[in-house]
Amino acid sequence: MSMDEQNRQLREHLERLDADLKRTQSVDEAGRTILHKLQQDVQDLLARSGEASTVQEHPIGVRLRQAIQHFEVTHPSLVASMEQMVNTLSTMGI
Repeated sequence: MSMDEQNRQLREHLERLDADLKRTQSVDEAGRTILHKLQQDVQDLLARSGEASTVQEHPIGVRLRQAIQHFEVTHPSLVASMEQMVNTLSTMGI
């Protein structure tokens, strides 16, 4: 997969995750904090054009794993979106 294709795919996944995060409701205080930080990470990466080289220096992978653990029972569709993002990052070697 070319770098341009990876960047396009990364941006698409970031945009989808951003939309899913914004739609998420009914979360506890810890969940709100996790979502808020993750939304900031996603917005930050989107502002940087979602380039793979930028993501390698970003804590989004760690935050995604924390969020998956926190939401795996209560928000399975959100977790599916997060897992897809983790898989995309993994494919890119991040």
